Amino acid sequence: MKKIIALLIMIFSVISFADGEVTGKRIQVRGVSKKEIMPNSAKIALTIQTENESLDKASAENSQILERYKRLLAQTGTKYNKINSTGYSTYETYNWDTVIENKGKKEYKTKLSVEVDRISLDTLKNFMSVLAVEKIYSLNRSKNGTYIFTIESQNATNKQAYQNAMSKFNDIQQKLSKAGIPASTVKISGYDNKEVSLEKRTSNKKNIQVVSHQIEVETRDLKNLGNIINVASALGIGTTGQIEYDIDNKQQLENELYENAYKEALKKAQVILGKTDLNLKNPVTITDKSYGVIQPYYDYNYNYYNEASYATNLVQVKKSDRELLDESARRNIVISPKKLNISKTVYIEFEMN
Repeated sequence: MKKIIALLIMIFSVISFADGEVTGKRIQVRGVSKKEIMPNSAKIALTIQTENESLDKASAENSQILERYKRLLAQTGTKYNKINSTGYSTYETYNWDTVIENKGKKEYKTKLSVEVDRISLDTLKNFMSVLAVEKIYSLNRSKNGTYIFTIESQNATNKQAYQNAMSKFNDIQQKLSKAGIPASTVKISGYDNKEVSLEKRTSNKKNIQVVSHQIEVETRDLKNLGNIINVASALGIGTTGQIEYDIDNKQQLENELYENAYKEALKKAQVILGKTDLNLKNPVTITDKSYGVIQPYYDYNYNYYNEASYATNLVQVKKSDRELLDESARRNIVISPKKLNISKTVYIEFEMN
């Protein structure tokens, strides 16, 4: 008998780093219980964002989009327990609006290039004085010593612009002649006529009121989870890409797992001592080596993400329910709820005799 007990002690010492350990007249065993659980409910967070110069109108539009969302969701056959408001905020921002003045209006510009033969130094001062009176301040000198300046005229009609330019040329020619510069040396060397747009773009700062409403859709209809995101996307409602899952009867499941872990530990102890004269007595110590408790958990998928877009809202809300439902169906997000793997581990020390 002593040989058997000595042999058992050697065996227990070997497995002490695994499932059993004997110290004196005690044995310690480990029990593990695992289970994969399907969630019973889910929550999906959404954001409805609207903008308007009027805060009242932005708030009203936000409420209208929420009601439209509920109606469309019902038409897909998707059931939900409730839609909670988790956050509501307003703030002011601004946009720059581009305004076009004189839209579509145009005129015509005539440009005459005038060339004047070489001028003596005595008459150059008189020449420059005449141009200054006519508000012509740009003067170029060519390689061959002639002077070139430009006469411009702009008018609503091409003809009038040309006539005005020619009239100004004739006037300058006469004035230069009186200043000692012969008319024959003042001549037109070039001509150009083009259309000129009178349109003018200006940017005006416009204050914008933004309403951001965070909501949470709570549902037990897990087979239609994708519709919650599909319909939101069709309306320009934002989604975070994250789904929160929860499990019913968490405490009951915890108790069952601990019970199964205890039974496994007890069975191991009975097997180990089954072929000996030793008997198990009551547990002396029970040590819980489990990590955490069963609680709500999350799943994230970038394909579920959609940015809240007021620009999309503006376009989409004008469409019929049928059009929006067709767009929702084309997105075709199908969500398979993420299961939760949970386990409980206990170390139990039994007395023996």
